[in-house]
Amino acid sequence: MPIALAASTFIIASCSNEAGTISDVHTGVTAGHSKFYPAAGGLLYNLNATTIVAEKNGEIRYAVGTRYLSTGLGWAFFREAWSFGNKLPYQVTGEHVSGCGGGSCSMTEEGLIQLTKQQFESAAKTGFEFKLQGRNRSVVGKLPASAFQEALAQNR
Repeated sequence: MPIALAASTFIIASCSNEAGTISDVHTGVTAGHSKFYPAAGGLLYNLNATTIVAEKNGEIRYAVGTRYLSTGLGWAFFREAWSFGNKLPYQVTGEHVSGCGGGSCSMTEEGLIQLTKQQFESAAKTGFEFKLQGRNRSVVGKLPASAFQEALAQNR
């Protein structure tokens, strides 16, 4: 199952800030997701993330969906994800201008960090720290173990 299937689930899940389950009859994907958690933030940016366990035809994928909003900083162009020396599969799922005013624009950049079952289950015990690396900047985010527990609980 391509990670893009989980990406579509992430986009749907991002409309709500409550843990839940989503099914798409057209793609055949069913996914449990956590609520959105603040993973990092500063004066001009905010990184939120949700955890996802997606299933299609018995195949299960695990991911962290990220949403980075910055104002006046320009694009980060995130293309890589890392966690303590391990490069993780990362897919950009969206980049758009959210709005402009007063000579400054806000940009939203969304993506998915794919995890193995073992990495996801470990994060459900200890939490997860990661770094998004972009052409123009990087940001370190942290998620609590409860974020991963919420997504796992939706798929039981």
